[in-house]
Amino acid sequence: MSERVCQEVQAQLPAYVDLSLPRLRRKLVALHLRRCAACQAEFSIQRELHVGLSTLAGAPSAPPEGLLESLLENSSSPRGAAPLRGAVSGAKPVLSVALLVAGAAAGAGAGYVSWLSAKNVRRRLR
Repeated sequence: MSERVCQEVQAQLPAYVDLSLPRLRRKLVALHLRRCAACQAEFSIQRELHVGLSTLAGAPSAPPEGLLESLLENSSSPRGAAPLRGAVSGAKPVLSVALLVAGAAAGAGAGYVSWLSAKNVRRRLR
């Protein structure tokens, strides 16, 4: 296949994977993928990345019930009991964990979007 065609198809693979590509372009990309092993390999990478990020987005936003109690029972804290609020922020531990998980998911999503943008810009500049 022509290197230029492969570059153009590979630039459109993220939109192809998340089904946001227009129907005509989607058909053209599908036709190319049937014939090009290099683009098929890139497609499988993009699909795995999309599935991985989708599962990350669906991660629970709160810890399992009883996790804090279980951790406190197994801790070797000389106090014997945990403080009601976080030592640094003053927030409740459950809220702190929920905010950390939400922040991690938002950071991963923002990183993915910026990575896709940078990838598309680099390909267009070539």
